[in-house]
Amino acid sequence: MKVRIGKFILLAMTILMFYVLLVNVFPALMEFFKRPDGMHPNPVLELRIRCADGSYMITKGNGSKTSCAVKRVFQLTMILLNNSSEPSIKDIETASGAIIMLDGGKIVEYELEGFDSIVGVTEEGELVNPIGSRIIEVLSRYIGGWAKRAVRLNITIDEDVDVVKVRFRGWIIDEDDKVWNPVDKVKEYYYARDPPEDPILNPPDSRWCGRNFLKYRTYALQIRVAE
Repeated sequence: MKVRIGKFILLAMTILMFYVLLVNVFPALMEFFKRPDGMHPNPVLELRIRCADGSYMITKGNGSKTSCAVKRVFQLTMILLNNSSEPSIKDIETASGAIIMLDGGKIVEYELEGFDSIVGVTEEGELVNPIGSRIIEVLSRYIGGWAKRAVRLNITIDEDVDVVKVRFRGWIIDEDDKVWNPVDKVKEYYYARDPPEDPILNPPDSRWCGRNFLKYRTYALQIRVAE
């Protein structure tokens, strides 16, 4: 009887050790054997704007002025789409995200729809409360292929302006492909961007993250206030 109990304990300990090994070592082995595949995520940012007449306008990319006039407090939904089967890297706070910058308005309310976090940012790169901010950044720790993340914003337009200027951009960090960052002199995971990356003007790396974040390219449009 004692022999059987001893064998049972030994078997249980073996199973436990195998489980611990699997949980702790297997992810590292997968990371070690991960190889670049030459494919990148394809981030696409959409803005869905609620007009003063109750209709909605969806816009992508640059636009001098929209045909949609809005109330002094209006709703704007920013949607980050991954138009690729290639997912982002996992469990990194900035694995995917988007920034929107307002000239003539500020955020008064928000609702995350898939993004994990939101922060306000000053032009100097300092993090602040998103409520009352003119620049906000939304982040997701992972986005799969063909997936999307969104944030719904209520924006109030300054009383002394009739047009609010909006700039925005997004990114998704590749799960396996890497690129050389010549400023920090390190090899890091590839940043797919919208507007699309450019080696010089919109680099696919993190060289300008932090205080120089305004250097990355953005889309721009103007939204007018309804009379």
